[in-house]
Amino acid sequence: MKNHLNNRGGRLPTLIIMALCATLLPTLSAANTFLRMQTDLGGVDIELFDTAAPNTVLNFLEYVNADYYNGTFISRRTDPTDPQTGFGVLQMGGYVFDPNLGTFTSNLGIYHIPVDLTDPVLGVPLETGISNTRGTLAMARGAATNSAASDFFFNLTDNNIDDPANNKTSLDTLNGGYAVFGQVVAGIEVIDAVAALQTCKDIGYILPAPCNGFPNVPLIDIYTVNGDGGVFTTPIQQVNLVNFNNIGTDGDGDGIIDKVEDAAPNVGDGNNDTFQDSTQASVASFQGNSGYVTLVTNPGISLSDTVVLGNTFFLTTQDPTNVLDQIQFLDAIFGATLTGVASNATIDITLPATSVPNSYFLYGPTLSDNQPHWYEFDYDGETGAQFSGNQVTLHFVDGKRGDNDLQVNGIIEKSPGAPARRPGDSDGIPDAVEDAGPNNGDGNYDSIPDSTQDYVVSMRDVRGSYVTIESVSTALKLNSLAFTLVLGSIPPGYPSWLNGLNLSHGFLSYEINGVAPGGTAEIRLILPAGETPVKYVKYGPEPGDATDHFYEFTYDPATGTGAEINGNIVTLHYVDGGRGDSDVSQNGVISDHGAPALAASVSSASGGGGCSLQTTSGSPWQAGAWWLLGLCLLPVAVRRAYRHLH
Repeated sequence: MKNHLNNRGGRLPTLIIMALCATLLPTLSAANTFLRMQTDLGGVDIELFDTAAPNTVLNFLEYVNADYYNGTFISRRTDPTDPQTGFGVLQMGGYVFDPNLGTFTSNLGIYHIPVDLTDPVLGVPLETGISNTRGTLAMARGAATNSAASDFFFNLTDNNIDDPANNKTSLDTLNGGYAVFGQVVAGIEVIDAVAALQTCKDIGYILPAPCNGFPNVPLIDIYTVNGDGGVFTTPIQQVNLVNFNNIGTDGDGDGIIDKVEDAAPNVGDGNNDTFQDSTQASVASFQGNSGYVTLVTNPGISLSDTVVLGNTFFLTTQDPTNVLDQIQFLDAIFGATLTGVASNATIDITLPATSVPNSYFLYGPTLSDNQPHWYEFDYDGETGAQFSGNQVTLHFVDGKRGDNDLQVNGIIEKSPGAPARRPGDSDGIPDAVEDAGPNNGDGNYDSIPDSTQDYVVSMRDVRGSYVTIESVSTALKLNSLAFTLVLGSIPPGYPSWLNGLNLSHGFLSYEINGVAPGGTAEIRLILPAGETPVKYVKYGPEPGDATDHFYEFTYDPATGTGAEINGNIVTLHYVDGGRGDSDVSQNGVISDHGAPALAASVSSASGGGGCSLQTTSGSPWQAGAWWLLGLCLLPVAVRRAYRHLH
């Protein structure tokens, strides 16, 4: 088996030291070593045969401990049905591709990792005796018996069978045999997934030398489609390889190797609980694109099989419905399995300070679609993601959306996913409008731009003044926001308590989404400084009266609904389907149409189109004011009718 050794510079272990270590190893370490390997397609757990192949294991661990394997790519896959090879292997541990140095197709950006100055004849003693069966690891080498260095391979099938009729020779005997030194104990499906990818050779010899010496490298794509009917002819500059990210011991079993967790902020204590993350199964820290990411789950629940996935994983998953259009993933695609779950569980995620997501996407099956697919994991009152700056809380329920096995079994099976940013937010107010709001676009003074938060909106009222509306719960989203203009005076027969009120801001219309059916919501309305409303006026139906009418939205402790006024801040309390919800339905959406009312003595109409509702005998607006109000509220009624029909 070719080893492609093209660099013999590096570390200086000698044959004498290796022989001495081989002599001591069986007495010093009776138990085998277990390591965790991370690739772009997932994690693989391996057991090394310390006693059965001590020299080979020692050599392998030297590369592991020096971090030489980190960043190498999986360089070779052979097909067991190919008569030219006759065996199926997946090889790695040799080469790094740096796109800053050149292109993969030209071979300029590829270099071999440092290798031992091991004597090519007397190097690592060949240790045979364990068969090359499916799922085992063995060392690649050149023609010389003891020439194994860094490259190793997984046996994709039983490669211990001699079949001369099909040009197959057992790797147990070919060239004197290949040293097996470990086996896969978990994650063989990841190895199979990499092996299932196409190679340069699979695509065809369209170029004189496809992949320039790496015809069997697994990849996502190497050619782009040109305009001549879809013929694959044009090589791209950077292919998508499967990277071998890191390997090491995982003492707490969370899936992230100890060295990675120990390098986390706060001297390896990413969640600042005074314990090393590498010693806690409920905490995992790993490197993202812009800094460290920390996951914390509930006490008594353990994280396991935490994976950090690369670009290859994303490219191997399909998005036929384009749900990811214009979505920006932040820091990494990752996932973790939760064990010991009674019913519910959460994962609290801390991202780098500069990462502020407003959405979260998962890849996997759901109850309504059992085929793996990308979907937004928005909070529905039970499962989903909630956001607060660079903090994300994922809510899971065993057997429901977000649990990849969709079974009630005490395990939340990992659904890989990523925190994400939509372009701006989805509240319907242009980013430029919100960014021009008070406090440099931070109208609720939470140190996060309003234009990045679905639950905070800063917008102009009918007179051009800024008003900020925020949901106290960050899980709830605001949309369909608009101010409607009210002109003139009140027709006869309408509530006398409206006399003398000034509705200078206009009527505010919006929806609150993500409410649990029949649940509650609390909204803060922040008016310009110095303005103190005296009432909050509602227009629409309410329980017991299905007609559209004015009513005062005073706070009612019995129902938990109504407005509380504190200076320029109005806190609105809602119950889905209750008083204040203009759709009067327990449907997870609260619809509001109302206005903060100032005393008429407060000037408001100067040049801004504001108005006072007053009864003025003989006013020219007297006969037509209600007609104008009806026109202003017509869009509200239309939206409500549309929602009921659909």
